[in-house]
Amino acid sequence: MAVSPYVARLRAHVGHDLLLLPGVSAVVRDDAGRVLLARRHPALGRPDAL
Repeated sequence: MAVSPYVARLRAHVGHDLLLLPGVSAVVRDDAGRVLLARRHPALGRPDAL
């Protein structure tokens, strides 16, 4: 798996010490209980990059 440029820069400073990289995920539902689904952006590949 490729390392992101952000993590590579951190690694250049801290070496092999532990990195805490928090993240978040959620399931979004409407009043009828339907789940919101997001499509991936073709260039960015992440649904959160809208």
